Amino acid sequence: MFGIRRREFITLLGGAAVAWPLTARAQQPAIPVIGFLNPYPETDPDLNEWLLAFKLRLQERGWTDGRNLRMDIRFVGHDDEPARAAAAELIALAPAAIVSTTSTTNRAVFNATRSVPIVAAVIGDPIPLGFTESMSRPTANITGFTTFNDALAGKRVEMLREMIPNIRKAALMYVPVNPQQVLLARQTTEAANAAGLELLSLPLKVADDITPALARAEREQVTAVIIAADPLTLTHHRAIIAECTMRKLPAMHTFVFEVRHGALMGYGVDISENYRRAADYVDRILRGAKIADLPFQEPTNMTLAINLRTARAIQIAVPPTLLAFAAEVIE
Repeated sequence: MFGIRRREFITLLGGAAVAWPLTARAQQPAIPVIGFLNPYPETDPDLNEWLLAFKLRLQERGWTDGRNLRMDIRFVGHDDEPARAAAAELIALAPAAIVSTTSTTNRAVFNATRSVPIVAAVIGDPIPLGFTESMSRPTANITGFTTFNDALAGKRVEMLREMIPNIRKAALMYVPVNPQQVLLARQTTEAANAAGLELLSLPLKVADDITPALARAEREQVTAVIIAADPLTLTHHRAIIAECTMRKLPAMHTFVFEVRHGALMGYGVDISENYRRAADYVDRILRGAKIADLPFQEPTNMTLAINLRTARAIQIAVPPTLLAFAAEVIE
């Protein structure tokens, strides 16, 4: 984390556009508008870190919010209807681009416009999700940065087997209304079958499903659980981590920040890096680039993080081979 107080963070960002009075907005000079749509609470510290990374990268590229650029940031929660309403409001501002951050918001904006450029800081597999026919040359008005590659599900299963050599049964906690989660569930099932593991499905609809799902995993003697990254699971990741630790249930998460908050292990992209790369694409759009010239990009680096405090708490001996491979180890 950047270790700054919220007031300092807001001052650096130049003030969120959502806080400006309408009269003040009307007096602003005609400068480009960048819409920003995400489902996380405005007070979420991890979101603030990612937004700061985005804003600082834009500043490095010559764009400062409130001077030669205006950002309109909307915080919409996890439901489809608020996301659709906020997408329509942003489109009405005639923005130069809209930055989206999850499968839910990506779909809401994409369904609402085929003309405004959309940059997805976080996106699933764009071809099966119907966002494009080509990764290298986007065929619609959306591009962005994926959080996975084809080998990711298999790699996570492999790491769980290395962490727990006697594993026979695992579980996948995921959110089926998210189309990317359905794809991930299929890939994880295939990887588990190939590894000779039984995989229990733990679908979630709302936050209240988390405790019953983990209770079921414990009751059915699951050895470890994979937590798929969805806005629902990420918003409640601290509760999931606490429950897994209480039940001494080893869990594979997606992101480093979850491991810093107490998850046993995580393997995936650096979200801050995705936000920085999204800022690069926004800069190029502001300078005249078309979406077709901005290819979808898969992760350049995957990071394994391990929390040894959690490993000790749930009585797991972390193999030296995994420790050597980990980019971050929490002591």
